[in-house]
Amino acid sequence: MSAPPSGRVVFLLCLPMLGAAALWGVVGGAVSGLDTGGVAAAAVVETTTGLALLGLGAAAGLRPTRAFTTLGVRRVAALGAIEAVNVACYYLALQWAPIGPAMAVHLLAPVLLAGLGLLRGTAAGHRTPAAIGLTLLALGCLALGGDGGAAYPRMVLGLALSLVSAGCLALFVTMVRASAHEVAPTAAAGAQMLASGLLLSPALLAPGDGRDLGVLVLVGLLLFAPACWLYWLAMRRLSPVTASTVLLAEPVFGTIAAYVLYDRRPTLWHGAAALLILAATRLTVAAGPPRDEPAPVTTS
Repeated sequence: MSAPPSGRVVFLLCLPMLGAAALWGVVGGAVSGLDTGGVAAAAVVETTTGLALLGLGAAAGLRPTRAFTTLGVRRVAALGAIEAVNVACYYLALQWAPIGPAMAVHLLAPVLLAGLGLLRGTAAGHRTPAAIGLTLLALGCLALGGDGGAAYPRMVLGLALSLVSAGCLALFVTMVRASAHEVAPTAAAGAQMLASGLLLSPALLAPGDGRDLGVLVLVGLLLFAPACWLYWLAMRRLSPVTASTVLLAEPVFGTIAAYVLYDRRPTLWHGAAALLILAATRLTVAAGPPRDEPAPVTTS
């Protein structure tokens, strides 16, 4: 049995996921200032992303139907449905609840996964509880650094939807981990995002302002598509807990993007959250994968 990779090696393996977090954060920061409704915006971005990735795969010699035949239509549809529920709940939560608390609850996926590992007795070492604690502190900082003023009934419903989104993320990252080795990242990400976009497409029938359509298409092509490819690539080598912990960096990049694009200034709470996220990521990486999961693959 080979020895598990060192913390430094695993940290290097986290870089593609960090790239995905950065791109997704910029997407969130950019979309937050647009007039298009959240679910409709997600439908445009995800459909564009799916078509772009499948097109790139076809140009590289991959049949667009390969992901559907390899993973199975039912599994691709399940991944697309989970992503669709996740993004619909999250964008509604951002509209109904204060942005900071909604984002904090949405990012509970690593806590849910690590807590499940503790209950099942598969968490590796004492570092996991410490990483959970740091993650909760980081989420608290993000919540305190957000905006307020939401009406009470809608705020509670919004936070409940954000919790549903976190559960979807935990389930999604676990399913992707089990599927990532079976098909090329371009084909897998393209099929999954196209399925999600098509499921969300009825939202485009609602009346709204279509002036942002071109911007959303560019966001899908230039930012969201590479992020999804990096995500599927990283999930070949990372455990779900490690991957979802690294994704906690997403709101940090989103805050920077919102400041640059819309002059929404970050707070000291965001800086504190960034440091706590780095510390939690380091502890999670050092703890290694759960005992019932294989160690990350270090060969290309």
